[in-house]
Amino acid sequence: MRARLVLLLVAGIALAPAIASAACPTRAGAPSFTVAVKDPPVAYRLDLDSAAVARTAGENGMAGLKGAVPYGLTIGRYDLEVTVDVDNIRDGDRYCAQLRAAHVEIGLKQLDVIVDRRFAAGSCERQAVLDHESTHVGAFREAMRYYVPAIERTLAAAPVSLGVQADARNAARAVFLAPITDSLKPIFAAINARARDANARLDSPENYAAVFARCRHW
Repeated sequence: MRARLVLLLVAGIALAPAIASAACPTRAGAPSFTVAVKDPPVAYRLDLDSAAVARTAGENGMAGLKGAVPYGLTIGRYDLEVTVDVDNIRDGDRYCAQLRAAHVEIGLKQLDVIVDRRFAAGSCERQAVLDHESTHVGAFREAMRYYVPAIERTLAAAPVSLGVQADARNAARAVFLAPITDSLKPIFAAINARARDANARLDSPENYAAVFARCRHW
């Protein structure tokens, strides 16, 4: 009954050539920033045998089980994606790119709960494992939501250029995207650490003992 966190940070736009932080006419008003949280439903797998559960644990880096076959697993995969909206104004033979808005979507790209099929539907043992795994699900979700205010504050203070010149339309997007994404990386790491620490506490010997004490036929 372990939890595993996998991180994915998406920026998605490569820096194009011919970008210049030259004097560029800028419009009045600051760009807008928004943050959205995505929280998909849990995907349950109740059909795997013990060997498949053990293999899944190994594939997700849970070598610390030391050969033991877990009764249940929770696998979480965070995703943070930054997108920018840019206005491109013709400036002679070049474009003046101005940031209009930036949007951050933070959430769980994957949230799987796996329970060994040795425990029949409706059994005390299956319900005990499911209840324990639900606490891991809560830890993943709490860590994500805990840092939303920090993301909002960081966006407001991000060092974003007001305007840059570029040879091609949309070529300057990465100039705006990179500093925003870089400013959020420490928060993304903090989300990971908070979820990891919470999940480790949930897998304490005391919590395991309480799970096993609920049922008779393990």
